[in-house]
Amino acid sequence: MSTHLAILPLDIIDTLTARLNQETHRPDYATKFLRLPHPRTGLASLFLLHDQHTQDDTTKTSSIMEVQAISLTNARTWFIGEEVVADGKLIMMTPMDPMFLLMYLLRVPPVRDGSKGNFRPMQDIIEEVSVTIADASEKDAQKDPSLNVSADDIISFLSLDFVQSSIKRVCDVKVITDEITVYRYSHDVVLENLKGKVGRLSDPRIAEMSRTLVRSLAKDGLMDDGKEELLESGRIKLACELLSQYLPRDILQDLIASYDLSKLDTHVKTVRDEELALLAVAPDTKKRAKPAKSVTAGDKNQKRKKDPKAAANADVDAATDGDKKKKKDAKSSHGVEQLKKANVAGMSKLSTFFTKKPA
Repeated sequence: MSTHLAILPLDIIDTLTARLNQETHRPDYATKFLRLPHPRTGLASLFLLHDQHTQDDTTKTSSIMEVQAISLTNARTWFIGEEVVADGKLIMMTPMDPMFLLMYLLRVPPVRDGSKGNFRPMQDIIEEVSVTIADASEKDAQKDPSLNVSADDIISFLSLDFVQSSIKRVCDVKVITDEITVYRYSHDVVLENLKGKVGRLSDPRIAEMSRTLVRSLAKDGLMDDGKEELLESGRIKLACELLSQYLPRDILQDLIASYDLSKLDTHVKTVRDEELALLAVAPDTKKRAKPAKSVTAGDKNQKRKKDPKAAANADVDAATDGDKKKKKDAKSSHGVEQLKKANVAGMSKLSTFFTKKPA
């Protein structure tokens, strides 16, 4: 059995520990992996369904987490105590709002006539969505089995109670009778709820908790005094960029377009232009110095063409001068330098030891 290193939320660790300590496992303590389309790319991704119970088992809260594997290009290993884990990937599980997954699933298949579509019972929508996505993933699964999305996983996800309660955040809802409720995916409802998320993420108390976000705002000069309006727009744009990890391209574009960020874009463009201008100063200075050298080299080439013998002599002289310069520039060792400073007064020369002594 292979071993993997993972970072889990504390409540999952507590639940897993409790289940391991129980003699019998209760079926309502669900911890199940589901393979569903990622809301941004549509590619099959792994998610963990998790149920958390209170100590008295009177309350159950459910959540779903995105499972990600961080793997570097070069091979890595983990050392855990005395054990060496050959697989150096780091697996992370982070909570995810089911709204993002619903946003992708419930607009499949898309309406082709440009209308908003028809209201239908949720059970009909679930059946159509599960079959459509499962059939589409079969082609990708032929090349890579991990890209297969089964209809059972989609049905299991869409049938969960906490997911059902989130459907109203992506759909128009009509109650026909006490027993019949119909739904229709709504782009406007999605944007409205996403703007609510942007508002919460752009709050200074939230946005400035991250040093990375603060550095990004400061880099664009938005943290300076007198730029409060631009700073607010900067926080909104950063919030949109955070949500972009879970949004299809068209929804992200409509979300950004719903805000007036023209002043911010103009300011950021000005800052970038100033940075490029400063970077261009140094290369321009070097370019101005190069023509003088090239002219001199050109003159030498012309002389070489006119007098080949003089050119050969010049090469020899240049090589000799280069050798002399190298010898001159060669740095003596520390010991040689110390000997040069030694007092040799009254000492015999080394050559006296190799001459005949007078009879």
